[in-house]
Amino acid sequence: MVKFQRFNMIKHILMIIFLISILPVDLFSQKTSFNEQAFFSRIKTSYYNLSETGVKNFVALVTSAKTEQLAKEIWDNAEVFPLQLIWFNPNKLYMSQRGVPKIPKEKQKEYQEAQQGLKMQLRGVLVDLQRFYLNGIYESISPDYILQHNEEAVQLTFSSGQDSLLAKVKYLFGENGLLLMIQIDYPQTQKQIVIYPRFKTVKTKWLCTGWSVQNYILNEVESGFDITLTNRLEKGLWVPGSLLIEVQKAETKGQKYYDEIKFKNYLFNQSIQFEK
Repeated sequence: MVKFQRFNMIKHILMIIFLISILPVDLFSQKTSFNEQAFFSRIKTSYYNLSETGVKNFVALVTSAKTEQLAKEIWDNAEVFPLQLIWFNPNKLYMSQRGVPKIPKEKQKEYQEAQQGLKMQLRGVLVDLQRFYLNGIYESISPDYILQHNEEAVQLTFSSGQDSLLAKVKYLFGENGLLLMIQIDYPQTQKQIVIYPRFKTVKTKWLCTGWSVQNYILNEVESGFDITLTNRLEKGLWVPGSLLIEVQKAETKGQKYYDEIKFKNYLFNQSIQFEK
């Protein structure tokens, strides 16, 4: 089953790349009739995201497969969650460190490194988790977008960031509003990030099930990773259960790095305040 799903994912990405590669320069024209308002309405209403559910906030405990293994070695208990994630509707997201049982001196360095690694992993996926799951794709589109379309695809381009972090962002949608690809170019550093999200249908909504990322520098692949997002229902709300991470770097071709971020004990609508 895993191999079949991976094959379908690769086929999906190759089809998008092929579609883009054969597009003539003037393909995205305004020759066909197009209802821009209806298109954005589909983007706003067709995706599942927590910000539209009415929940005010959540707190969840966070660990990883590697941290679990280390916790079992240290305390004989894998159920030690060193981090917690706090989300405020619509777009405030925080990560905080939790207290843990006493760590033997000989294991302190190893545990600190594992905890820092978990923090870095979590930071690395939070932007896309917000975009595809928490806040929604509609909210990630800048109001100064430029829209181009044809009979099969809709392209939105806009700028994001400033100074050395100034980026040109391109979203490619099907005309039905399904997001196929995001391309982010950083002219100052000649870096490019290409993201391929995946969704499944849950009732009348598209629910994110993961995404693949390719990082380029000077048009050469530097690294890439794939996220498989497992969802589960908590009190009628779809929430992330785990994020399986598969990383590939150019300098270690043929070798892949795996880990899994796990979320547990969701608490909703807590009496916590965001302080500026």
